[in-house]
Amino acid sequence: MRLHAGPPLSFWAEVVSTTVYLINRGPSSALDGGIPEEAWYGKKVDYSFLRVFGCEVFVHIDKDDRTKLEAKSEKCTFIGYGGDEFGYKCWSIKDKKIIRSRDVVFNEKV
Repeated sequence: MRLHAGPPLSFWAEVVSTTVYLINRGPSSALDGGIPEEAWYGKKVDYSFLRVFGCEVFVHIDKDDRTKLEAKSEKCTFIGYGGDEFGYKCWSIKDKKIIRSRDVVFNEKV
């Protein structure tokens, strides 16, 4: 994943975290093809929110954090999932920080 997406080496922890997140939602030979996430929580896994690691993502900027003439979104790079809460982790190239948000638009074709 890291080689495909091309994030800096400093993102190794995010790469590992996202990899584990995805492995826990895939079939496991230890469970005879069962899915660990389903075994732990007893409900079906929703795959509709999964995205391509390292793809381009546009994060919405709240109205209170911008002026009328400024852009409504910021171009970032998708680096992972929110964990306990629903959402996505995105790397702000401009501010050089991780942003957690649910209000995003993905461009996975790049």
